[in-house]
Amino acid sequence: MRLPSPFSILKAGIGPSSSHTLGPCLAALDFRRILDGRGLPEGRLRVRLMGSLALTGRGHLTDLAVAAGLAGFDPEKEQRETLRSVNKETARLGRITAGSRTFLFEPEKDVVFDLAARDIPHPNTLAFSVVDSAGATVLEEMYRSVGGGHVLGGGFPAPADGLGEKPSMGAIVDLCLGDGMDLADFALKRLSDEGLSEEETFGRLHGLWEVMADAVDRGLNAEGLLPGTLMLERRASELYRDCQRGIRHYGLFSRDVTLPALYAIAVAEENASGGRVVTAPTCGSAGVLPAVLMMLKERFRLPERKILEALLSAAVVGGIVVENASIAGAEVGCQGEVGVASAMAAAAAVHCLDGSVPQAEAAAETALEHHLGLTCDPVGGLVQIPCIERNAVGAVTALNAANLALLGSGRHAISFDAAVTAMKQVGADMNCKYKETAQGGLAALSQRAEKPD
Repeated sequence: MRLPSPFSILKAGIGPSSSHTLGPCLAALDFRRILDGRGLPEGRLRVRLMGSLALTGRGHLTDLAVAAGLAGFDPEKEQRETLRSVNKETARLGRITAGSRTFLFEPEKDVVFDLAARDIPHPNTLAFSVVDSAGATVLEEMYRSVGGGHVLGGGFPAPADGLGEKPSMGAIVDLCLGDGMDLADFALKRLSDEGLSEEETFGRLHGLWEVMADAVDRGLNAEGLLPGTLMLERRASELYRDCQRGIRHYGLFSRDVTLPALYAIAVAEENASGGRVVTAPTCGSAGVLPAVLMMLKERFRLPERKILEALLSAAVVGGIVVENASIAGAEVGCQGEVGVASAMAAAAAVHCLDGSVPQAEAAAETALEHHLGLTCDPVGGLVQIPCIERNAVGAVTALNAANLALLGSGRHAISFDAAVTAMKQVGADMNCKYKETAQGGLAALSQRAEKPD
């Protein structure tokens, strides 16, 4: 049974989008490595963005991402530089140096948003090329950014289609019950079989949790406008302060519901600003899981070990979706992003509260089921409206799903595997204008609005 590593589902990166920012940046970084290993004559670099990348790439900073990647910016490691600072320097120099060779590159001229491209292999397709002084292409590599920062093409591993049995939650639940394991134990065993020690695993999980917690903290303290044409005010800081002081009435819901909603908004605002977050499973849905875990940690004074185990449980859920459906908004809509994030957080919450594996499966199914059909319709092509509030709703839904599962035995009518299959079918049937193109839904209705209410 093949299942993605937890560290491919949860990984540090930069916002605002794992498929439109992180993935293209990693693709550019890979193309840079290819350039370094080839004895090419010096020439000019060109980048062509196609499909959803062309339609919403400007709002997702895709042009800045590919320029930064070509310049050597590693989004999974870099903590000080930003896409904007690297892009500014690249534009000033007008060239990229890879190994011993220098290539002309002016981002404003050489990154093309190709809206006319047809018959592309994936909605998020991009191509890098080198042209000589006569304008002839001497090298070209095509990539697909398939969601969650995962990239195919170039030097990335080929898809594992047909290699090994696809994972199912049903089989994993049966295995866990038979061996007396929970989902975290299952993930740990698989990592151990792959040669990763428990110490190394929890060391890496600790680093990811630090990035998550830091994103919550930064978001709760940052103020001002989010970047982009919407001129949207950050709200997390003010709402959190007022909540803590009791200035605004929130008696409809307890703090156990209000706080994770605010934490999710805080992380989503950081992501929208291009900040450092953890894909869970994507950048656009990065606020859901840390928001739920932060509230549970504070509410029940949970040890960090419990939180790190919960991250493993969440990653198992996300991995099943990656292998059997998609987490790319451009393929299946936001049901594959916030919907899957909510399912991951629901299973993680059950683990934190010592629920059973069947209860974790039931919670994940409930959360995903009630996000089926959710469109990806970013206003202005920006991961702000409706994305930020969707993170808050996804976090609250996850807690409700976990609560319902913990009140029962874990028995339920629809399996998580069935919900994943339904999500894939719904995504295939969904009109493409509702899948991260900014051509339908709220995005289409708001195109003429200069500023949101």
